[in-house]
Amino acid sequence: MTLGMILELDDVVRAYPGQRTMFARGAPVRAVDGVTLRLARGETLGVVGESGCGKSTTGRLALGLEAPDAGAVRFEGAALPRAGSAAWRGMRARMQLVPQDPLAALDRRLTVATQVAEPLAIHGIAGDVDALLDQVGLSPSMGRRYPHALSGGQRQRAVLARALATGPALLVLDEPVSALDVSIQAGIINLLEDLQASRTLSMLFISHDLKVVRQVSHRVAVMYLGRVVEEGGPEDVFARPMHPYSRALVSAIPVPGPRTVERIVLRGDPPNPADRPSGCAFHPRCPAAVARCRSEDPVLRSLSPERTVACHVV
Repeated sequence: MTLGMILELDDVVRAYPGQRTMFARGAPVRAVDGVTLRLARGETLGVVGESGCGKSTTGRLALGLEAPDAGAVRFEGAALPRAGSAAWRGMRARMQLVPQDPLAALDRRLTVATQVAEPLAIHGIAGDVDALLDQVGLSPSMGRRYPHALSGGQRQRAVLARALATGPALLVLDEPVSALDVSIQAGIINLLEDLQASRTLSMLFISHDLKVVRQVSHRVAVMYLGRVVEEGGPEDVFARPMHPYSRALVSAIPVPGPRTVERIVLRGDPPNPADRPSGCAFHPRCPAAVARCRSEDPVLRSLSPERTVACHVV
């Protein structure tokens, strides 16, 4: 275990069977292809990238909801037990998921208070449901309502209260504000920052919204086709992106007034994960690609103690 780290992923791989046709099955889809990440206590690590890059699968691997095909996942220094085992259920009280769609995550037949109390009953923990609701900005009267009677922001707060019920040390947040409008997003982000400060929470914050990630994260990891291609502090990554893919992402961030950075429009679509290009997977879309990029796979290398990049031309 690395000193002070609450979550460690070491060269983690997760592949799914290829699509079956009448005559054969396609090649496996490597959703996560050798990801190494570190998350310290009280820190927020933002994970960004296009849809399908493996962000959500990485979050599920971090929680033990899926088992890696290779590599290792450690939480508080211990390897994750087999999913569904008593040891895993006990560990899961210390690590919780905040999903993207709170309405789908909540049971429409049960009141919010009943659902916030469920983790307490499952893990045999004494707790005050009204106090949990108050911590996330909901009144006890809202706890007596059903999910459909709450707004989108209120439902997200209810899901957050349920995740906090067991006193977790780690939250994995998968697009937690993507379905909310800007003003509601700001309230949820401020709430997360207050909770992190008061509870010393560690957060794995998965999002495609770079503006939000820049605001909440202490470090940022950029993923492309199942791999981390750049990692560093948010100011470094967003002010001085080094990997060509990171530059394209940052150039697409909406800004008020005239643009000072030219928008980089990538060619084509992301490659099929079941048919990964040779060499660097980004080279078919990269404006800076050289011959080496087409034949040699770049490794993630340190440029400074706080900055790593996987690119031949950096």
